[in-house]
Amino acid sequence: MPSFSGNEVTNEQIDELRDAFERYDLDSNGTLSAHEVRLALISVGYEITEAELYDLIHSVAVRDEERLDLKKFIRMMAPRMAHVDSDQSLFRTFNMIDRDRDGYVTVQDVRAIMVVLGEVVTDDDIKDICQAVDVDGDGRISLRDFIGFMHSPI
Repeated sequence: MPSFSGNEVTNEQIDELRDAFERYDLDSNGTLSAHEVRLALISVGYEITEAELYDLIHSVAVRDEERLDLKKFIRMMAPRMAHVDSDQSLFRTFNMIDRDRDGYVTVQDVRAIMVVLGEVVTDDDIKDICQAVDVDGDGRISLRDFIGFMHSPI
């Protein structure tokens, strides 16, 4: 298993971090700004305050550097990913999306997270997403639906 600063992370976790890094490197310059780091963190299930964000960045950055390359981003995230079970990460992500904490993700919740992530989607796209994730077909997305969908091969 790969190790970063003594923290074991799986190849799957490194791939997840690399995907998040590449997706949120919005200006395609090979580094993430603080804003881009925050988006990437949200996409892998971490919601943090601005102060925590800058503490994280400065934990791996040189001097006052506020942009991270992939290696520093993975090194920053390794301690947080090393002992995280994927279901725990999915649980945190689900709870972040479920804004009213009723145990179900709604169309409005999906629309809101897409806006936060900077994704431009139509109402039909959101409807399709919700139908795909609603594994049991009861018209609402439960934690069980969400985890089942996320573990299913696409």
